[in-house]
Amino acid sequence: MRFLVGLCLLATLASGKPKSKIKGVPIPLRDLKPRLVKPTAKSLQRSRSGNKPGLWVGGVRHRGLGMPGSGRIAFDVDGNFTRLRVRVGVLDSGKEPVQFAIMGDGKKLVATPPLFAGAPPIQIEADLTNVVLLELVTSGTLRSRAAWVGGTLYALPGAKLSKYRATVKEFSPQAYPASFKRKVNKSIDRAAAHLKSLQRPDGTWRDRNSVPGTTALTALALLKSGVPRTDPSMVKAFQYLRAQRPRLTYDVAVLMMALEARYFPQGATPKQAVKLIAEADQEWMQQLADWMVSKQGAGSPQARKDRPVWRYPHAGYDLSCTQYAMFGLAAANRCGYATSKVWLPALRFILGMQQADGPDVKVARYYRSGRYVRRQTERAKARGFGYTSAQGPTGSMTTAGLCSIVLCQVALSRNSAYHKGYKERSRKAVRDALAWLEEHYTLDENPYYGTAWLNYYLFNLERVGVLLDQRYLGTRDWYREGCERYMKLQWDSGSWGGLVDTSFALLFMKKATVPPLTQNRR
Repeated sequence: MRFLVGLCLLATLASGKPKSKIKGVPIPLRDLKPRLVKPTAKSLQRSRSGNKPGLWVGGVRHRGLGMPGSGRIAFDVDGNFTRLRVRVGVLDSGKEPVQFAIMGDGKKLVATPPLFAGAPPIQIEADLTNVVLLELVTSGTLRSRAAWVGGTLYALPGAKLSKYRATVKEFSPQAYPASFKRKVNKSIDRAAAHLKSLQRPDGTWRDRNSVPGTTALTALALLKSGVPRTDPSMVKAFQYLRAQRPRLTYDVAVLMMALEARYFPQGATPKQAVKLIAEADQEWMQQLADWMVSKQGAGSPQARKDRPVWRYPHAGYDLSCTQYAMFGLAAANRCGYATSKVWLPALRFILGMQQADGPDVKVARYYRSGRYVRRQTERAKARGFGYTSAQGPTGSMTTAGLCSIVLCQVALSRNSAYHKGYKERSRKAVRDALAWLEEHYTLDENPYYGTAWLNYYLFNLERVGVLLDQRYLGTRDWYREGCERYMKLQWDSGSWGGLVDTSFALLFMKKATVPPLTQNRR
C-alpha cells in the first residue's frame, strides 16, 4: 500500500521538482511570524539549531516547524515572496497518516497524498507570486504531528524582511532590562558575601580540592565580583598564595588569572601593566609563567615535541589542563610577559584533537551593528572535542577546545607561520566547534557527560560567548538564560553548593572572561 502511495506521490510532485536555483532573497520558514495558528499558538514548535529534541522524521533530527497532524498556520506575505520550497513529513512518533497542503489566498497551490511516520521527508514547492495570505495546512488527526522541514521562502528584492520575521524582537541588540540587571547584581552580592564568610584565618578557602587552587579560584571570583585588592580577605589570600610553590597546572593557571584580576578585573594591556603592577607581583607573574612554559609537554623534551600541551603536570595530556594553562599564559601576556614559543605547537596539536568529521549543519553568528543585529550563516561540520583525542566529544571539552584555539589566534595574530598555514584552518575549527555547541545547546547538563562538571561547562560557555563576542549561541541568549537558571537555583545562603561551583557561577554571572580584543580597545 505504501509503495503505491509513493508512486502516486512521485507522479503528483514530479513537475514541482526544482531544476535550477531560485532567484530571490531567502528567509527560513521557521523564522516567519505567523498571523494565525490552529488549534493553538502553543501547538507550534520552532526547531532551530539549539532546540532539543528537535523534529525527528525518518530517524533523522531536522529543523523547521512542528505542528499537530490536523492544523493550520497562516502568514501575511503581502505579495512580497516569489516561491516556497519545503520538505514535509510525519514525526516518527505519529500514529496516523497526514496530508500536507500549501494554500495561497484560499486556493490550494500544492498538496500531497497521505504520508506516514517513519518515512523521510519529501520536498514540495509552491509559486507565491502575488500571494497575500500563505497557509500551511495539515489534514489528519491529533494522534500525529507534522513537520515542515527546512523550508525557505524567497523574497522580492527590496522587501523589508524584518516585518515578517518572528525573531526580530528576540534578537534585539538592546541592553538587558534594568530589573534583570538588579536581580543579577543582588544574586552576585549574596554569593560574594557567602564566599567571604567561608575564608579561614590563614587566608585560605578549603574543600576536597587542592587548597592553593581553591583559594586562587575563590579569590579570582571575588575580584571579578568587585571585591577590591585592598580588602582584608584579598590581602590574606594573596599572602598565603605567595608562600606556595608552583605544583599543579590548575592551581598555577588560576593564580595567574587571579594575579591579573588583582589589578585589572576586566583585563590589562602590557603598557598599563608595566606602570601599575607592583614590581614584586611582576616578578611573581614571571616566575609562574616560566613554570607553566616549562611544563608544556609535561616537561619532557620528547613529549614537548609529540604532545606540546599540558597535564597536571605528570605524564600525558588533556584538553582541560591545556585550556587552563592557556588562559593563565594569556593573562601573563596581558601583564607584559611574552610567551611566543608555546602557542603555535599547541595550536597544531589542539587542531588535531577535534573530531575529523561531523554532520553538515548551518552555523549562525549574530553581530551587533548600530541599532541592528546582523546575522551571518555559514555551512559547517558540527565537530566537537573530547578530553583526549581518543575520547568522544562533550560540552565542557568542546568549549575548552574552542577557547584554546581562540587564545592561540589572539597570541599568534602577528605570526607569519600562523597566517600561512593555520589561520583558515583555525577559523574553520572554531566555526565547527561552535556549530557542535549550537546543535547540543543546553544549560541543564554538560552535553554527553550528564550533570558531571556542569558548572565547569557553564563557565566555559561564558568564555565562548565573551571570546567570540556572541550574545546568542544559535538562537539562544545564553547569558540571560544562564543567569535566570542560576538565580532560580541559588541557595538561601547565597551559594550554589561548594566553593568551586559557587565560584564558577559567579564568574559566569559577572562575564569574567577578558575579551580577546582588550589590547586593541584600550
